[in-house]
Amino acid sequence: MGRGHELRWDAALYAAGAAVAGAAALSDRIPLQRDWGRMALVPYAAGAIAALALARAGTRAPPRARLALAAAVLVGAAFLPMALEVWWRARDGFAGHVQSETLVTEGSARAVLAGNDPYAASFASGPLGSWPTGTADHVPYLPGIFVFGIPRAMVGDTPLTDPRVAFAVVSQAALGLALWLARPPTALGPSALLVVLALPTGARYMAGGGDDVTVLSLMLLSLVLLHRKEPIGAGLAAGLAAAIKQTAWPLLPFLILAARDRKGGRASGPTLAAASAVMIPMIAPFVVWNPSAFIQDVVLFPLGLARQPTLAASPTVGSLLADALSLPKGVVAGALLLIVLLVAGYLALVRPPRDARGAAERTALVLVLAIVLATAGRFGYLLYPIGLFAWARLVLVPDTPQPTSLSAETRTIRWSSTREGARAAKGSGL
Repeated sequence: MGRGHELRWDAALYAAGAAVAGAAALSDRIPLQRDWGRMALVPYAAGAIAALALARAGTRAPPRARLALAAAVLVGAAFLPMALEVWWRARDGFAGHVQSETLVTEGSARAVLAGNDPYAASFASGPLGSWPTGTADHVPYLPGIFVFGIPRAMVGDTPLTDPRVAFAVVSQAALGLALWLARPPTALGPSALLVVLALPTGARYMAGGGDDVTVLSLMLLSLVLLHRKEPIGAGLAAGLAAAIKQTAWPLLPFLILAARDRKGGRASGPTLAAASAVMIPMIAPFVVWNPSAFIQDVVLFPLGLARQPTLAASPTVGSLLADALSLPKGVVAGALLLIVLLVAGYLALVRPPRDARGAAERTALVLVLAIVLATAGRFGYLLYPIGLFAWARLVLVPDTPQPTSLSAETRTIRWSSTREGARAAKGSGL
C-alpha cells in the first residue's frame, strides 16, 4: 500500500468525521455534544483537504507529514474541545459543560473520602440535582473510576482537577505505551491512533467524559502485552480496565485463554492471578460494604432494571423487543443476556483464541452482540468493538517468518546435493 493510497484513506476518514461532527452540531440532544460538533467540524474538514493535497503531492510530501496531520486533527478535534469545555466549566460553573459520568465520578470520590458508601449515596444536592433522579442516585461504574475524581475532591474545583484531564492523561499514556511496545509498521501507526482518539469514535467522548476511551486504551495495552508474551503485564492492564467499568469484562476470559509465555507455554494462571490482584482489592470492599446497593447500581441500573430509569436509551434491538413483548422487562433482559453469554461461551470454549488478535476479535464480537441486544444501551459503546477490530488488524499482527526461509533453504539443499553428486561421480571415475 503506497503513501498516496494511505492518505486518500485518511481523507475519507476525516471527511466521515466531518459529517459526524456536522450532524452532532445540528441535531445532538446533548448541548455539550453540539458544542463539540461545531468545534470539531473545521479540523476534520481541513484534515480531509490536507490529506488529499498530500496524496496529490506523492513522493514530494515529507515522510512524516501523515503522522503530523493525524496529530493536528487529534489536537483540533479532541484535545482542544475537551480543554475548552473544562475551562468554560471552571469559569462559568455551568453543568452543561460536562456530562453526567464526570459528575458521578467526582461525587463518588467525595463520598469515599468522607467515609461514605458511594453506591448508597445520593448526589441530588450537588450538580447532578438538575439531572434525572436515576443519574443522581446511582453509580453505574466500578470503584476504579473513583481514582479519577480524587484530585477534584481533595484540591478543589480547578481545570487541572477535572476528571476529564486525568482520563485523557491515562488514555494517552496507555496508548502511547501500547504503540511503542507493539511497534506496528510505519503506515499503520497513525491509523491505529486515529481510530481510538482522533476520529469521532473517541474524540467526541473525550469532550464530555472520557472514561470509555480510558478503559478501551487499557484493554488495548493489555492485548499488546499479551501479543508480546507478557501475561502478567497483560493481566494487570486488563484488571485495571475491568476495575473501572464493566465494559472491559468481556475481554477477560479471552485474554486468559490466549495467554502464552515467551516459551510458548500456556500462561492462563499468571494472567488470571495478575488481573485478580488488581480487581479484587478495588471491588471487593464495596461489595462487602453494602451488597444490595452495589448490585442495584452496578448490575440492575445499567440493565435498565432498577427503580429509576437509566439515561442509556438508544433504540437497540433489545430495547425494541422489551417494548414490544408483553413480558416483564427483567425476563426479556435476562433472556437476551443469556444469548450473549452462550455466544461468548461458544467463542471461548469451542473456538478459543490462540493469540492476542483472536482475543481482540472475539471480545469485539461479544460486545457488538451485547450492545445490539441490550434493553438499555448506548450506541456510543460501539467505540469498543471498533477500536478492538481496528487494532486486531493494524497492530496485533502475527509474527511472520523471514521471507528467505523456505525458498532459500530449498535452493541451498538442492545446490549442495548436486555438488556432492558431482564429487562422487568424479571420485568413481564416471
